[in-house]
Amino acid sequence: MKLDKAVELVTEAEEDLAEKLVKLAGRHATEHDVYHLGHQLAERSRGHLARLKPFAEQLGAKAPDGETGAADGGPADRLRRMSAAVLGRSEATGMMLLLDLRDAYLVAQRVEISWVILLQAARAARRVELENLVTTCHEEAEGTAKWLRTHIKVSAPQVLATG
Repeated sequence: MKLDKAVELVTEAEEDLAEKLVKLAGRHATEHDVYHLGHQLAERSRGHLARLKPFAEQLGAKAPDGETGAADGGPADRLRRMSAAVLGRSEATGMMLLLDLRDAYLVAQRVEISWVILLQAARAARRVELENLVTTCHEEAEGTAKWLRTHIKVSAPQVLATG
């Protein structure tokens, strides 16, 4: 069985999403909902990785990095927040937000489909514990993608039609 490959697909996608969400939050710190929810959703992705880690170790897959996308308040995070404060809200930052949301949404879709792949593999291998974990994480990943898509739907007309 190659469950380890499916676990690695999820791990890579969740790590990418956590990083993307933290960058999104930092770049758009003046958008308070994006800032706070971006960090919360990145934390959720890190939680998925932590819960997946025992299965990765058991299957011989690359272990997830639990610190990926951590908001450490380091120099890069401070610089992103300062840039957001200086730029404020403008036509340019609105377009940048829309593009950043789109990019994060595409990564979130990769996460969601990676969980689907792992779910199907867990079912085929009759790994009930893994299947239960994957089901929960998949539902939460769908929620992240839905939030991003909704924010795109709200932002697009504001940025593109009323500017």
